[in-house]
Amino acid sequence: MVFFGRSVQLLLSQGACPDLVGRKGVAAIHLAVGKESEKNTRCLRMLLQRGADPNVRSSDGLTPLHIAALWGCYQNLKMLLMNGGDPNIKDFEGKTPGQLAEQEENRKCALLLQEYQTSSADTEEDNLPQFQYCKKVSLGFFSFPADLGYSPELCRALQTFKLPDCQADEQALCQQFDQPDQNRKWREGIIKSSFNYLLLDPRVTNNLPFRSHTITPLECFQTFIHSIFYVGKGKRSRPYSHLYEALEYYSGDKTSKKLCPKVQHILNVWNGGQGVISLHCFQNVIPVEAYTREACMVEAIGLKMLTNQKRGDFYGVVSNWQSKQKRELGVHLLYRAMQIFLAEGERQLRPADIRQ
Repeated sequence: MVFFGRSVQLLLSQGACPDLVGRKGVAAIHLAVGKESEKNTRCLRMLLQRGADPNVRSSDGLTPLHIAALWGCYQNLKMLLMNGGDPNIKDFEGKTPGQLAEQEENRKCALLLQEYQTSSADTEEDNLPQFQYCKKVSLGFFSFPADLGYSPELCRALQTFKLPDCQADEQALCQQFDQPDQNRKWREGIIKSSFNYLLLDPRVTNNLPFRSHTITPLECFQTFIHSIFYVGKGKRSRPYSHLYEALEYYSGDKTSKKLCPKVQHILNVWNGGQGVISLHCFQNVIPVEAYTREACMVEAIGLKMLTNQKRGDFYGVVSNWQSKQKRELGVHLLYRAMQIFLAEGERQLRPADIRQ
């Protein structure tokens, strides 16, 4: 990835979080340290100045030190070490940055790491800058352009925190399915045992309910939206059915050369030692209402921002609405889901929690 200094500087000055681990599983600092060019080193310096965590893990468990050591980026490695990089952290395979440097025969890097492990006081400074490391907790995205993948309606809410007034629309949705027409054949019947669920990435939420009072409501909403990687419909008899497939791959009962994006994302979270957050909301409804709510939220977020494979299905009065009205209702439902999440607290589900 090519770094453009001015763009990075602009993003950081507008409050972008330097520690955010994106959907590819890495943060900006991981990308900056992997190549020792003038542009990358300048970007690394800016990230550290803005409080980037030199020990943030990628989805594979690698810290920036691991990556710099792996690619033999001596100057980047030294800057990280001087700004709080921990040479003793092990990746998910149990290897330290020093061991990776030796493995790749990057002897200069290996020697530097060995010196810092034994006595950091003996390490030369070579006029490399030292910055005050301060871990940030908020995202503070400065903009959400529509071409990023979010719908225009959600982009507007993420930029201005002006939420669409859709209480009447949600009420219209509820009323039709509260006492459904018994003579009409609805998909999967009319037993009120369905609900919606959102799968959230804990590496993004970072216990959002606990720290929500320390950030603005807008930052809270931004964080919540960015953490969602799947929107679905579930039923009470199998509340964790959406995690069972991933569990089979995790335990080795099933294998595949190419996993679906949802399963791969779940496995990345589990392999990182954390649990997936499964937020259940809008419970005790008939299946078609849950499908309709799911479809509205998927349309609001945008399919390419999720691991969902297809758009949802609309039923009842909502199926006749304009796309804009459906997306606005989706934004409204997402905000309501966030309120449920903040009220209930963050609960992570690890493989041991959902054994069949």
